[in-house]
Amino acid sequence: MKISKEIKIASVAILSAIIVYVGIIFLKGLKLFNDEVSYFVEIADVQGMPTASDVRANGLKVGTVKAIKFNPAKQNLTVEITINPNFQIPEGTSVYMTKEMLGSAMMNLKLGPNPTAILQPGDTIQGAPLIDLMTEAGNMLPQVEALLPKVDSILTAMNQLANNPAIATSLNNMEAVSADLRVTTTRLNGLLGNDVPQLMAKTNNICSNLETTTSNLNQIDLIGMAQKADVTMNGVQEMTFKMNTAMSSKESSLGMLMNDNSIALHIDSTMQNSSRLLEDFRLHPKRYVHFSLFGKKDK
Repeated sequence: MKISKEIKIASVAILSAIIVYVGIIFLKGLKLFNDEVSYFVEIADVQGMPTASDVRANGLKVGTVKAIKFNPAKQNLTVEITINPNFQIPEGTSVYMTKEMLGSAMMNLKLGPNPTAILQPGDTIQGAPLIDLMTEAGNMLPQVEALLPKVDSILTAMNQLANNPAIATSLNNMEAVSADLRVTTTRLNGLLGNDVPQLMAKTNNICSNLETTTSNLNQIDLIGMAQKADVTMNGVQEMTFKMNTAMSSKESSLGMLMNDNSIALHIDSTMQNSSRLLEDFRLHPKRYVHFSLFGKKDK
């Protein structure tokens, strides 16, 4: 059976249309057999964002813009976005627009604080105003202009501080202190390396001598010496007792000497007579000693 020319032309036209359709979907970033879930975003302005733009969360692409429709009832735009089914959107999530310096606008998800409460497919997410980097930079210009005089004053003060002679003097003083510290450190190292070991050696010798002395002291018979001292003290006490007994007894010679007053009187009389004799000898020496060439005596 021969296929007519018209059927062939129609078949080629249909196949071409299918190829064009699939190519357009591919170029837009859409999937032919879409397994992603859809959410809706209400936002006032998309700043010319086209369909098939990326939807990102924390810088990561998680979905694509599928369609943008105008909502006349609320005078805003309803954007349908498709999200990877493995990515869950917490409740309280909002969508804000960002616009790159030289690129187009894109949607970004600001995820909600509670990751356990999850939005369901088909739910609506509230959009936030566009964040335009150029506009934000323009808004910051007055603040930067107001800050410039302060920065200039700070730089002037820093320049004056750097040119202050006191800074150089302080640096020189710090250098001198560092040199002194180096000298002190060197001396300490020498002390720790030489004097301290010698001192430790002498200390060890002293400890050894003390140990030897202690050993010698341990060898001394202190108990025997104490016993001999005790015997000597007993002898002294016995002798003292005997002397006291002799002095108190009138029968002994020492007792008679200590107790008889007559002996003391005789001794006193003898001393007086001796004193008178010496006095007379001093006054009249010729009575006792004479010397004469003619042998004449004094009357």
